[in-house]
Amino acid sequence: MLATGRTFDLQAHRGGAGLWPENSLLAFDRALALGVTTLECDVHVSADGVPVLSHERTYAGHLIARRTWTELAGLSSCGPEPLATLDQLLTLVHERGAEVGLNVETKFDVLHAEETAPRERFVEAVVGLLTDAGALARTSVQSFDWAVLRLVRAAAPQLRLNALSTTDRLEVDQPGASPWLAGLDIDDYDDSVALAAASLGFDALSPSRSSLTPDLVDQAHAAGLRVLPYTVDDAPTMRLLVDLGVDGLITNRPDVLRRVLAEAGQELPVSWPG
Repeated sequence: MLATGRTFDLQAHRGGAGLWPENSLLAFDRALALGVTTLECDVHVSADGVPVLSHERTYAGHLIARRTWTELAGLSSCGPEPLATLDQLLTLVHERGAEVGLNVETKFDVLHAEETAPRERFVEAVVGLLTDAGALARTSVQSFDWAVLRLVRAAAPQLRLNALSTTDRLEVDQPGASPWLAGLDIDDYDDSVALAAASLGFDALSPSRSSLTPDLVDQAHAAGLRVLPYTVDDAPTMRLLVDLGVDGLITNRPDVLRRVLAEAGQELPVSWPG
């Protein structure tokens, strides 16, 4: 269980994608009203540098990175809710007066780099927006692409960095470095993703739930990293990981995690209704 006084980080994945349309202002509005610690969102960047909330790199058949925000906003919606921007999310949080964190995931894909915005455009657009909005202190940036995290650290040292990881991207016991790990070869770190992430000065490790082990939690904590697994939606697994000592969970079902935390006697996040 969590040590006394530690706040468990209940992160609404894409605003709570198991309950509401993902990455929509509706989802983030409902998550605030429900009560979460952190709003997690996916970001692509348009051709004119607007951070857009989307998991997919295309919208209505168009690559987000190759269209301006005006062009994207003028396309017919391909879901139940219109495409939104990070700026609109920041405005929602500000207007609500909500004391919640933001966890912004860059969707740069090292295997399809030509179809996404360059790392530099992401850093310039997101860090610039967060700075102008006075939101750096409440925000962390996460990515499977550790190179973009290093660029974020250089641009805004106060931003917290969360290293996403999954076993198939580590290239354990394979020659050379994985393209996802900013030039690091995991084999040089005794195959430990926690030690590799800590060597780059990151703040948290977000492993897939399937790759999380008690040893990995211990290694990460010993290296000074918080542990924030993704994406955990069922109550039994939530209970198991809470008991394992993780620092938070990224979930599509924040309602279920609230019940699990209540059963465990944990303090629940404050609700921020509209």
